Amino acid sequence: MPTKKLWILCILISFISLSGCHKKSSSKKLRIAFSQCIGSDAWRETMLKEMKRELSFHPHIEFLYTDAGGDNQKQIEQVREFLKQDIDLLIISPNEAEPLTPIVDSVFRQNIPVIVTDRKTSSGLYNAYVGADNHAIGALAAQYLSNHLQVPSKIVLVTGLPGTSASVEREKGFREAVKEYPHLQIKKTISGQWLKTSTIGEIQANISDFQNVDAIFAFNDQMAMGAIQSLKTNPKASSQLIVGVDALPGGGNGLEEILNGQMTASLLYPTGGAESIKTALAILYKQSYQRENLLNTAVVDKTNASLLNLQYQKIDDQQNDIDRQQQLLDDQQRIYNSQKTTLNVLIVSLVLAVVFGGIAIIALKSNWEKNKHLELQNNEIVQQQNQLIQMSNQIKESSDARSNFFTNISHEFKTPLTLIITPLEDLMYQDGLPKETVHQMERMKRNAEKLLKLVNELIDIQRFSKEKLSLQASPHDLNKFMSRIVQSFKPLSIKKKIAITYSNPTSVQLLWFDSNLMEKVFDNIISNALKFTDKHGRIDIRTELNQFGDHLLIRIIDNGKGISREHIDHIFDPFYQGVRSHEGSGIGLALAKEIVTMHHGQITVSSKENEGTSFTLRLPVGDQHLTDEEKDLSPLPMPAEVLKSNIILGDEPPEIDRCLVIHKGHVHSILVVDDHFDILDLLVEKLQDHYNLYTAPNAEQAMKIALKSVPDLIITDVMMPGKSGFDLVKTLKADTRTSHVPIIVLSAIDSEENKLEGARARADAYITKPFHLERLLATAANLIKSREDLKGRYQSEINITNITSDKTTSDIDRAFLNNLSAIVETHLANPKLTVEDIAEQMNISRIQLYRRVKSLLDCGVNDYILTRRLKKAKHLIMEGYNINEITDKVGFASSTYFATAFKKAYGMSPTSFKKNPGGV
Repeated sequence: MPTKKLWILCILISFISLSGCHKKSSSKKLRIAFSQCIGSDAWRETMLKEMKRELSFHPHIEFLYTDAGGDNQKQIEQVREFLKQDIDLLIISPNEAEPLTPIVDSVFRQNIPVIVTDRKTSSGLYNAYVGADNHAIGALAAQYLSNHLQVPSKIVLVTGLPGTSASVEREKGFREAVKEYPHLQIKKTISGQWLKTSTIGEIQANISDFQNVDAIFAFNDQMAMGAIQSLKTNPKASSQLIVGVDALPGGGNGLEEILNGQMTASLLYPTGGAESIKTALAILYKQSYQRENLLNTAVVDKTNASLLNLQYQKIDDQQNDIDRQQQLLDDQQRIYNSQKTTLNVLIVSLVLAVVFGGIAIIALKSNWEKNKHLELQNNEIVQQQNQLIQMSNQIKESSDARSNFFTNISHEFKTPLTLIITPLEDLMYQDGLPKETVHQMERMKRNAEKLLKLVNELIDIQRFSKEKLSLQASPHDLNKFMSRIVQSFKPLSIKKKIAITYSNPTSVQLLWFDSNLMEKVFDNIISNALKFTDKHGRIDIRTELNQFGDHLLIRIIDNGKGISREHIDHIFDPFYQGVRSHEGSGIGLALAKEIVTMHHGQITVSSKENEGTSFTLRLPVGDQHLTDEEKDLSPLPMPAEVLKSNIILGDEPPEIDRCLVIHKGHVHSILVVDDHFDILDLLVEKLQDHYNLYTAPNAEQAMKIALKSVPDLIITDVMMPGKSGFDLVKTLKADTRTSHVPIIVLSAIDSEENKLEGARARADAYITKPFHLERLLATAANLIKSREDLKGRYQSEINITNITSDKTTSDIDRAFLNNLSAIVETHLANPKLTVEDIAEQMNISRIQLYRRVKSLLDCGVNDYILTRRLKKAKHLIMEGYNINEITDKVGFASSTYFATAFKKAYGMSPTSFKKNPGGV
């Protein structure tokens, strides 16, 4: 009976094991098919090698490969065969664009994902494209040759197979870029058909054209080597720079020719094999992926060829190690499967007990080895986690930098709001205004305050990093949208006498984009063009379709000042201010690039100094590039009227002298310091009826004016070029000549940290922008009155107040007396204070000091000091201080001398005055 149960148990275990094996073996693998146009050259062999290398990490993928040998019809038939094999995804490198387009479109319409690599089709119906930017490669080659050919030079182009997108785009990129270098001339263009042998034949047939040629640009390394071989055998040809494309490693390829000194340089043309497989896996696994995968390129010459060759060798060594490990894993898998099959057979036999024992030992050993392997993997995971932590810290630092920016940029937002709200409030309080006018002003004020609130909310949002900008694209009538943009700039363009035109000769009418975000892009670029274009200039906005019709190019071209080469490479860098550091925050173009990138597009710029600048927006046509989350299927209709009546950007104030002196015979004077013309002009307009005014555009000028004129009050902005307003306050408060002058600080930053910094700098008042003008005027009047009261409290019987208030007293005399009063008051407790000390601090001689004091006050300097001490002593006695304390505070050497001097001046002793203050 037990034997029967054992047999039943063995049969059940065998059935379960065989079922599991059958289930595992019957699981369907994913099939990726790759149709190569021609696989015989080294570059495409490298592409295939990279694909297989990437697939080695995915053994569950079945890879099908065909080589069309450069035959269009053969490649079409091979794709049809793939369709019969139930493939899950097609990767294709078209031999030529037009002939292969119908079959690729057919595969795409059958809902089979298609990845186009290296060369494109004409329709653009595919899921993704992987390849280098051939247009950029052509442009980079022109730039390289321009740098190495400083004199007028002639160039021969050796193009690839006509009709291939790579050849067409490289030639187009080269020709467009050459226009930037007048000393380069394209003498001849021949077609090498991408082959070394064809190139040799073409050059031999046109050898006379290669005399007096300075450089040859071949569209791949094989054609470049064909040119080298042809020119070596012909004595009539001169030596030239020879530049190719690919820079592949290995014998007979471009990298070796550069190291041997045969070829001058080659442009690295990534094969994109690994990227194609990664994109394919993302599509099959329903993960996010990028439709246009443009691979980076670089110039390879003797300066970096050795390093690149070492990197290639290292990669090959690593791949060989991976292949060996994969082979070991396969061997282990085969051993495992064999043992499992043996176990399933032996489990139904009578010797099952012995076999189980052996398998148990093997299983224990296998588990020990696996645990050891898992431990190694765990260590690798820990290292990767540490790297992720470092990356997270870097991301946090970047996020903090963005948050700090929004705090600083509030200055730029709040300054124009100040210039809206403050004059508007002033106008609203005028009598006799029509009711409709008052209503319109209230509306303007309400919306300006709403805008201020939105600015503050924006700063708070960025400060706490709670939200992220998202794309909400919808279809828009391109012509209406652009007309609206152009119309909004008409008032400013008419004022500056600059013509703005827009034309759209393409068939594209509807374009998918987020109108709110895209409007910021055009506003920024066009306003910059207006700012840097002189009167009677032009700004042209044109559109055109790319070669494949899947992208629309929108160009904004001006004939303004242009951008130098030094700055153009950094023009889209965040916070970069190299072009006009004092005219913006440096984020406008960086933000424009971010927005265009969000739309799956590109923005580029080309420029020449004193000739003009051209910005190009490259935006996808249709909506296949957008996800459902990026679409807004219920967009609001575009308003028919133009909402903007004027654009403030670029409307610069008139050029005037920022250092003004406005003297209208008032008693008190104020120094106003601000780098913003409109703020300066507003304060001058409101203060000149009450005070004599001095103005300065920066802290350096303000220091000179303050030390020379010693005003009664200073009003200064915080954020200015050079030294800040806080620096100005610290400097003036530390100088005895100006330490008594009250200072009001104006700032757009309403934070406790800044207010604390102002207090530490000894500012007398901190007022945030936008400020209420009446409050500013009242604060100024109160500070001047308080300082006058303070001076009067400790002033001597010699009435300096009357003298400095006398309208007949000159500014120089008034400044002298104020300076003298401040120095004496500061050092009043010093019994050793001498006339020489005062003269030294006032930067004049002792004799000059005596003469000026005698002329203005009709007394000696020592008499003036003595009466100031006695006057202060009177007030200290009334405040309850004892005689010894007062003696120390007012600088007398002894209490006896103090009592004698006090009685002589006031007719009673200090003690008697304390008992009867009204007696004096």
